[in-house]
Parts: sequence; C-alpha cells; structure tokens
Amino acid sequence: MLACALLLPAGARAAVTYSFDWTCSGCAKIGMGSNGREGPFGSGSACQSARASLSGSLSTRGCGSRCFNPQPCVSAGQPDVPAPPPAVSAPVKIEPAYTRAVPYDPLAERVRRADEVKHGKEKIAPHGPDVSGRWRNSFSRYEARSAKDAIEIVLVETCRTPDCIRREYPNRPVFRGRLQDRRLVGVLPIRSAIESEQGGRHCATPAGEFPVEGSLSDDGNTIVWRNAELPVGQGCAPVSISLGTWRRG
Repeated sequence: MLACALLLPAGARAAVTYSFDWTCSGCAKIGMGSNGREGPFGSGSACQSARASLSGSLSTRGCGSRCFNPQPCVSAGQPDVPAPPPAVSAPVKIEPAYTRAVPYDPLAERVRRADEVKHGKEKIAPHGPDVSGRWRNSFSRYEARSAKDAIEIVLVETCRTPDCIRREYPNRPVFRGRLQDRRLVGVLPIRSAIESEQGGRHCATPAGEFPVEGSLSDDGNTIVWRNAELPVGQGCAPVSISLGTWRRG
C-alpha cells in the first residue's frame, strides 16, 4: 500500500491557473457586456499578456482606461508536487511531455476580428480629414454633416440686417458633394430664381444646383470657397455667388 501511494501521479493534484475579472462602463457601444472574467490561463505571464492585449484592443476602439477597468491576475489551485523517486524494485515509468495549450478566449477573439476588419477597411478605403461640425463666417453659421463619402452643409443661422440685430434660421442646404484631397467638390443648391435689372433689361438666374468648390486648410480649421458661376440670359452681365471664408466654431 505504501508503494502504491508513492506511485500516485502528480497530475492528480490541481494545477495553478490564472484569470482576471474586468468591468467596462462604456463597452455597450461596441457590442460587449459591462463585466466578465477572462481565463483560465496556464501561467501568470500568459494572463498578464492577455490582460494587456484586451486593454490595448479596446483602447484603439475608443474605450480607454476610464472606460475599461481590468483587475489584477489572480491564481487558483495548487502547484504540481513532483512525485518522490520510485522504489528500486518498481519500474520507472516515463510520461510523455505535453505542451499546455492556452484556452480559447471568445471575447479576445471577437475583439481581434473586429480590429482586423476595422484596419482592413482603413487600408482599402482611407478617409481624408473630417469637415463635420459647425462653421461660421462674419454673418452666418453653418453645420457640415458627413455620411460615408457624402457631405451636406446646411445654413443654420444668418443675419437679416447688416447690424445682425435681426436673425433668421433657414436650415437649408448650401452645399452637397464630397471631400477630395482637401478640396470640397460639389454643387450649390439655389431654390428660387434670382432676378435683377441691368441697364433697363430684366435679367434672371434660374433655380437649380450649380458647381462650386472650396479648399480646406492644412490644419482643417478654414474653408475658402471659390465663386459659383450662375447662368444668365443673353445680354445680361455674369452673375456669381461666393460663400466666402469659413472658420470652425
């Protein structure tokens, strides 16, 4: 009986494993839960590596240290105790060496695949600077809205009088187009005809959409628009409209 007890394999005892808990206050926006546990891992270094990898992946997706809070790695189980040398009369049994496999981690796999898809899209279709947000000149305020490659800019507030005491809020588009290498290329929508008298002659510019172009500064905070040329009747002087120079704010 004593000899049998000495020959019990060390694998019968529980090996040490490592895991870590985490909480995430903002993970709902990227399709994850608010808390969980990762592991078990076969070593403390593997646990630390998985903890750092998950934190880094979520940080690149907009969930930094204030959003994602991983707890320190903790161990469970008891270390393997080597078996005592067998009795002289007992044959020595050599166990085959096995490599401990790292358990499959579904959460880390989802994060890795999402990052690959994100980086793959960025390589295939890189985007230029973003013009979304509010813009202004000396008498009006505008709002730029982006959807994929399309950009629409809306006039949200403008002065009705030169002193700007009276204002109006038309909320109508003044540009539809796209951004190409810091150039805004598109059209200027005109909803109603523009009429004028030139030397006793009645001249009118029709409603419609007319080509216009603007240049975005290197720092992305200024847009300088070129004049949009409008069609006129025969014998009428050329008519052009400029949106001027805009700054963010």
